[in-house]
Amino acid sequence: MEIRRSEFVRALGAAMLAPGSTWAGDRPLLKIGVMTDTHVGKTKTSCSRARLAYELFRDIGVDLIVNDGDVADHHYPTGYTAYREMVEETFAGVPAARRPKELFVYAWHDAFDYRNHPRGDAAKDAPEAFSAMQRLVKAPNGPYAEGEVNGYPYVVIPQFYENGTVDWKRFDRMLADAVAAHPGKPVFVFAHVPPEGTTRTGRGSAEKRMVLNRYPQVINISGHTHGSLRDERAIWQGEFTSVNAGCLQRWGGGLPGSAPREMEEHGVVLVEVFADRIVFRRFDVRDRSEYSAAAPWVVPWPFDSKTAPFRPSVCSAAAPVPAFASDAAISVTPDADPFKILTVSFPCVAGVVRPYAYRVELAQREESGTWVAFARRDLYGDFWQREVDRPSIVKQTFGAPFFEEGREYRITVTPRNSWGREGKGIERVFTAARPARDGKLVWESSDPMKECPFRNGLAGKTAYIAQDGFFTLEHAAQARLVFPDGVWSGPKGTRFRFTIDMRAMQGEGPCWTMVLRNRTPLENAVPRIATPPGDSGVQRYVLEFTKPNDAYSYALLVREGGAGRISFCHVKIEHIP
Repeated sequence: MEIRRSEFVRALGAAMLAPGSTWAGDRPLLKIGVMTDTHVGKTKTSCSRARLAYELFRDIGVDLIVNDGDVADHHYPTGYTAYREMVEETFAGVPAARRPKELFVYAWHDAFDYRNHPRGDAAKDAPEAFSAMQRLVKAPNGPYAEGEVNGYPYVVIPQFYENGTVDWKRFDRMLADAVAAHPGKPVFVFAHVPPEGTTRTGRGSAEKRMVLNRYPQVINISGHTHGSLRDERAIWQGEFTSVNAGCLQRWGGGLPGSAPREMEEHGVVLVEVFADRIVFRRFDVRDRSEYSAAAPWVVPWPFDSKTAPFRPSVCSAAAPVPAFASDAAISVTPDADPFKILTVSFPCVAGVVRPYAYRVELAQREESGTWVAFARRDLYGDFWQREVDRPSIVKQTFGAPFFEEGREYRITVTPRNSWGREGKGIERVFTAARPARDGKLVWESSDPMKECPFRNGLAGKTAYIAQDGFFTLEHAAQARLVFPDGVWSGPKGTRFRFTIDMRAMQGEGPCWTMVLRNRTPLENAVPRIATPPGDSGVQRYVLEFTKPNDAYSYALLVREGGAGRISFCHVKIEHIP
């Protein structure tokens, strides 16, 4: 239930005076409200999360509100107009002099689909598209901006602009000017894409990182990666400080062995600047609850890279590890006899420390008695959810092709935190009942490395040469395993099951994804599956789908990631009911 404004303001005042609070004894010199990746549509209804954010910031009494980019999902003129109407409604009756200043960051989605141009033209369209956006949303700043609020400087840069890039020399000059004009003060940088190797996934702009490394006074605040603000990796300190503001949209992606999952995020950041510290508080705009209210992110000032509290090594070592309750147990339930689906269920981790993810691993006992893992599914934990929304049970399914009747299997479930540190797992050993065999064999190979060429790119003809049972990819992959002609024959609506046993040997991330893709038009049969980091061992993947067009034919596309080796051990293609 949403807290009434009067109740919220009273609670806010009490928090400011609470003993031990970071607000006790003094008041912020500057308060900034940051939201990002609002991705509004064409209507005012699509601005509902942004409205809640503006209302929250209004009631807190911030000095500055920043939208850190991707204001709209596409370049939607009516969406920008609706956004501005929403802001005016939120501040109706508030004199202009008492309203917070606004800043906008210009990003890819705000140029995408400008005048119905193709997707690849977004960067080329940026100057004209961003100018139209500024006019419609009534933004006070253009793509590049600099200034100050309450005596604290800020710099704004776009995701790209002229020639599809950022003027990095201009950015450098803006920072140098801000530092020179405000010695000893933090310089706030608002930019959509994070600097490379900083917050969350570590992906981002290498050019931005090179510039910012020279300015320890910088507090960079970005969006783009669509993560949860409950992820403690959303703050990073190294040569400077960087924060990721989450999103007011969906986030997610693929963990090893699983198809991408999307979660809803409602988080915004409140930045409070004091003379001796900068405090980052995170709020859920739905009920105004504060994430980790007892432990906001407090950055001491002046900045010292050697003692900065949010260095990754420090945070990783200090982060608690999630643990199952002592009586936690796994249940294994077939759906029928013979079974098509085996459901693995286990209780959520109990306690205050919530898991970022669960690693679910399936192993089979060999005749020698040893266990060999052959399937892995990582699942997101409930760290991102409010307590009221958390489930009590987690379920994961495995299809019949993973099992042989009468063979012994072991399911292991291990929780881990966002830094990758794992707690103690739980396991269950069972003997497989009778699995259903409902597929009609179309094609099968026990030596696909020999029978199927592995070619470069989506259309390249050059084939990789196997050595010692592996194909070697020397850089970020885009390669395809090509199957014999006719294996995908069948009219629209034909159901296929594709089973592959393969081994990937690569770095710790980012890792390859794999997907069955039709070439013309480019269309995936199923969501992309992420491969595990390191040496995966031989893993089994089972993909089922319905053919949407008579002429579609698929190759197995391996993409993204980096250098490594890959081996294809067995492939089976079946028609299924």
